[in-house]
Amino acid sequence: MTDCTSPDVTQRQAPGILWTLGLLHGELRARHGLSLHGYLILGALAETASGAAPVAELTDFLGESGGRMSYVLREMQASGLIERDRYDRDRRAVKVMLTDTGRGMFADAERTARAIVGRHLVPGSAAAPAEPPAPAPRLAGAHDLPRPGGTRGARGARTALTGDATREQPGHRA
Repeated sequence: MTDCTSPDVTQRQAPGILWTLGLLHGELRARHGLSLHGYLILGALAETASGAAPVAELTDFLGESGGRMSYVLREMQASGLIERDRYDRDRRAVKVMLTDTGRGMFADAERTARAIVGRHLVPGSAAAPAEPPAPAPRLAGAHDLPRPGGTRGARGARTALTGDATREQPGHRA
């Protein structure tokens, strides 16, 4: 990690991605009382057409354990950012819905995130990509959620964030 305050640094260097993510996490906590995971969850929900997604899909998206997700979602629900409910078709599956408070929180947090990333990952710096990244896929209710390590669901089948239930994609067998 680059220590930008160290006297050993003779030339001002832009902080790397790791440092920037740390700064982002700290700013989200300080300004909005929101963790980086919370921000990512709100963003994923905000990009679905319905503002809702199955817990299993969010868990796959973040690559987290069910226990950790349960803890994060419980905190977010207590703060009024999301609501959780069971699906009518399959009472075993739980969906997460973005509240108006959550939508407003995400809009504020997104401005903070854009400012920090824009300030610290400047074009031409060693931390910034050489070319602008391709636009991230929009989550319009039926798009795959990218996740580190792949998109394999609990049963090994490829899944999609549908906004109403987990479904297997045709042609993707484990």
